[in-house]
Parts: sequence; C-alpha cells; structure tokens
Amino acid sequence: MDNRNKRRFRAIYGFSKKYPTQRGTVYAIGESRRTKKRELRNKILLTAAVFVMIAALSVLFFFCRDLSHRPIPEEPKNENTVTVSPDNIGKLKAIFIENSLLGDENALDKRIQKAKKDGFNAVMLDFKDEDGIVLFRSEAEDADGKNRILQSTVELFRDEGFAVLARIYCFCDSYAPQRTGAYVYEDEELKMPWFDAPVALSGRAWLNPADSRAQDYLLTVIGDASSLGVDGIYLQGVEFPVSKDNPPVFTEDDASLSKNFILMNFVEKAVKKSNRCPVILGFSFEGIDGDSEKWGGTLFDSAASACSPEIPVSENYAKYAGDMWKLLNERSKNNFSTLKCIPTLKDSPENERFYRELSENGAESYIIIP
Repeated sequence: MDNRNKRRFRAIYGFSKKYPTQRGTVYAIGESRRTKKRELRNKILLTAAVFVMIAALSVLFFFCRDLSHRPIPEEPKNENTVTVSPDNIGKLKAIFIENSLLGDENALDKRIQKAKKDGFNAVMLDFKDEDGIVLFRSEAEDADGKNRILQSTVELFRDEGFAVLARIYCFCDSYAPQRTGAYVYEDEELKMPWFDAPVALSGRAWLNPADSRAQDYLLTVIGDASSLGVDGIYLQGVEFPVSKDNPPVFTEDDASLSKNFILMNFVEKAVKKSNRCPVILGFSFEGIDGDSEKWGGTLFDSAASACSPEIPVSENYAKYAGDMWKLLNERSKNNFSTLKCIPTLKDSPENERFYRELSENGAESYIIIP
C-alpha cells in the first residue's frame, strides 16, 4: 500500500515544472516543448492583433477626417442637365421662353415642367431683343420693368436643371443707333440715317457693323450677359442690312469694304468678351452657303463654338431637320473653328411627337423658337 502524501507531491510537482530564476521563468529540464511553443504563439498573435487594431483605427480616423471635409454632392434635378462647353455643346437641346412668362409664376412653372417632359436641357431667353431693347442690367443700358432678367432668373432655371442661353440681337437694332450715333446711312456724305422700310411702314434704323462704336456697344452687352452667369451666348443678326430699292451706305468708300472680314472680326471679339461662355452664331438658312450683301461670304465657319442656321419649315419637318443636322455636322468637320452645327428650328405645336421624331431622325441637338 502506498502511504505517500499525494498532496505534498502535487505541490512539489507544480513547483518543479516551472519556477523563477534570474533570467526569468523557465521550465524544468525535460518538460515538454509544446507548452513553450503555445505561449510563444499566443504572444505573437497578441502582438499582431494589437498592430491590426492600431492600423484599423488609423484608417478609420483618416477616413472620417476626409469625409468631414468632403462637400455633400447635390443630386441634379434634371437628368438631362448639360454644362455647356465647346466640347459638349453638340448635345444642347434648348427651347426659347418668352420674357413675358418671367412675371407669371404659374405659367412659367408649366412651361418648365413641359420642357423637362419634352427632353430639353437648356432654355434660351432674350437678353437683347430685335427692337434693340436690353432686357437685363448692363452698362450699355439698364432695363426697366417686371420682365427684366436678373441673376435670380438665371439661378431659377439652373435650379430646375437647365442651362441658360442669352440671345442677343446685334446689328438689327433700331434703338441703339440713337444712343451711339453708329447709324447706317442712305447717302455717301453720311448725314441721312437709313431705314430698312419707309417710316410710315414701321421702318427701322440699324447699327452700322462697320462702325467701331456699334461693335463696342454690343461687346459691352455680351460681356455683361456673360457676367450674369449664363451658360452660353446666342448671337442673332450678325449681318449687314440689305435693300435693293434704297441701298444702305456704311462708310465713305464702300467699294473697299470687306464685309466678311468685319463680321468675322466682330465674332472673334465677341468670343473673347464672353469669357467662359461658348458663343453660338445664329443666322438664316441662306447663310450656310453665304451671301455677298449680308455677310460678304459665309459665317458657317467663324470663331464661334457652334453655328445655328435656321432650318425652314418643310412638309416632313422632323425628318428634314434630322437629315440637315447630319449633313451640316458632317460638313462642319472640315471647319477650322466652328466644329458643331446646332440647327435652329421652328416649333411645331400641332405635332405632339415632334421632339421625339427629331431624335428618331438623328437630330442630336437643336434650338426651338416660336
């Protein structure tokens, strides 16, 4: 019978397996190495876990810091919105909105909602109309009345997801000649102002394209419109007036007058004056091939980012406009400056599918006027 004290042996056994020394705690001779490996592994895992935790906390800290400084993205209100630039101007789909609607909140909202439904991404407003009235605050002239365009007007359309084009009538202006003295004349002595029709038949005076005062006046209007924050400038009426019955006189020696050079030079100045805004040059259909009296040639290729000839109404208007879009944009590829053509089209309210048919027939961009 074994009468040894088992409790004492157990105490001695535990002490004999592991005990402190001057070099730290060690195992007794002959003890299994498995315990050593297990403790070493646990230490390594603990150290690795600490490093992983520190790295994760660092990543989380920098992520939160960057997130706190990042601006909150604004969701566009119209998925068709375009920021107009010379690179993407070929995707512009604009509709003209009468300035008279700006004073009628309900009517304007209906027009905006319909424009969205019809797939437009831009609107065009008259900043200077064909009578020569400047319809926004400009150094050239301060417009009065409830239909004056303000910066808040531009922001209203922007908030609705539309780019804003400012249409500016240029030399076909019966008001500015009185302010600037830049008349077109009917005599070589340059004394009698010229009118495009008898006064009794509402004949109008014109700004003289060959007069630097007329160009400076228009450039001021263009620069001020750009400063108001619009997305593009649409120039209308960049031409010389024409009359067979009563030929206009522009200088003391019209025989040496280079009309095309004068107009091309004006467009180049307008592009510089518009700063960031792309310029679209609008003209009548015959301007595609040119006219010696009106343009001294053609303005199809100018310093403008895009040209916009007005396509006349035809029997199958949507198809004709689509065909012309493809033809003119193919032709514009050979231009040096104007690389896009955005046709100006007459609206077709009797055809509810007109805008859809335009796209179906290949017209990727257009400007609709009444």
